[in-house]
Amino acid sequence: MAKHTRLRGIASVLLALLLIFTLVGCSQKKATKTKYYDKDFISALETGLQNRWEITDSVKDASKASKDILTKSVNAELNAVKTYKDKKFKNDKLHEQVITYLNALEDQKKALKVFDKSSFITTWNKAYNTRTEMILKINSKYKLKVAPKYEDDLTELTRNGDSVAKNDKKAAAIDEIIKTIKFKKTKDDGYNYTYDAKVKNTSNYSFKTFGIKVKLMDSSKTVVSTEPVFTDEWAKGQTNQFEFMTNKKFTSYKVIHDYVN
Repeated sequence: MAKHTRLRGIASVLLALLLIFTLVGCSQKKATKTKYYDKDFISALETGLQNRWEITDSVKDASKASKDILTKSVNAELNAVKTYKDKKFKNDKLHEQVITYLNALEDQKKALKVFDKSSFITTWNKAYNTRTEMILKINSKYKLKVAPKYEDDLTELTRNGDSVAKNDKKAAAIDEIIKTIKFKKTKDDGYNYTYDAKVKNTSNYSFKTFGIKVKLMDSSKTVVSTEPVFTDEWAKGQTNQFEFMTNKKFTSYKVIHDYVN
C-alpha cells in the first residue's frame, strides 16, 4: 500500500513539473512574439507630413522658401519617421517603400548643402519625385489621414507621385522598344553606308516624335560618330523604319533614348 502511495506521489510531482514546463514554454513564446511596425509607421508618417506642412505652409510662395525653412521642414518630417528604416514590417513591400522614402528625405537634406548652386533644383526635385511616388503608393493602400487643413497638401503630393509613376511607366516602355532596335546595312557605295531597322511599337503608347541616337564605336569601344534618328506619328502596334547614313566604319553600336513625345 505504501509502495502505491509513493508511486502516486511521484506521478503527481512529474505532472506538476510538466505543467510548469508547459506554462514556461507558453510564456516564452508570448515573450518572443515578433513586433511589426506597419501601423506605427503609418501614424508616424501622418505626423511627419503634418509637422513639415506646419512649417512650409507658413511661406506664401513655396518656390521662394529659404534654406532655413526647407531644412527645418525636412528635419521635421524625417525626425518623425527615421527610426523605422530597420524595423520589422509584416508587409515587405511597405518596408521597401519606407526605405526608398527615407532615402529620398536624406537626399533632400544633401541637396540643401548645395542650396546656392545650380545643381540644387535638379537634385531636390529628383528626391521630391521619388518621395511623392512612395507616398502615393503607401497612401493607395493605407489611406493616410491628415487634418482637414492639410488635405490639399496631401493631394498635391499624390498628384505629383501619380505623374512620376506614369512617366516612369512610359520611360520603361520606351526602353523596352529601344532594346528591340537592330540595324542592318542595306546600302554600300564604297564610301557611304546606309543602315536600316524595322521596329514595331509594342508599347501601349502612340508617339508624335520618337527620337534616338546611335553611338557608333570602334573595336576599342571609342565612339567614332553619333547618329540622330527619329520617326514621326508612330502609333501603337505600328511598324516604322529607322535609318541612318554614315561614312564611318564601326564594329559595334549602342542605341540610346533621345527625344520622345
